[in-house]
Amino acid sequence: MDFEEQKEIENARLVTDHFGYWPTFHDSEIISITFERTLDKESSSAMLRVYSFEMTDKVIGRHYQLIKHCFVDIEIKDLIKIEIEGFNHQNALLALEFGREANNVFCNMVSAYGVDGYIEGKEIKIKRLEPVTKDNVVKGQQPTH
Repeated sequence: MDFEEQKEIENARLVTDHFGYWPTFHDSEIISITFERTLDKESSSAMLRVYSFEMTDKVIGRHYQLIKHCFVDIEIKDLIKIEIEGFNHQNALLALEFGREANNVFCNMVSAYGVDGYIEGKEIKIKRLEPVTKDNVVKGQQPTH
């Protein structure tokens, strides 16, 4: 089944408005993964905080220029399946893939280094996109949630 990633994700426009397109999240980093459930056991969720940016073809020094820095908070609700391994001090991605499995949606974290994982649930939502400056990230002054 074809899956247009952003069409299945609530508030995907927050990401497409920021970048001008739906990114692959290549070289993005998973900053945190939080799991929660309600006390009445009615629902469960996972929240991913992803640090992302756009890499240009302009070289500054020995590195490509990075622009459009942001944190993207992604929520997966009513969890069905979770597989997470390798979370550490750097969790760089080759890609962040979204898709459909039967009546569920999933987020696949394809690892370049660090965390590798798969989370499947009933819905995926962009909870927030928070633009940041490169200086704030480098200095370790991450914005609050």
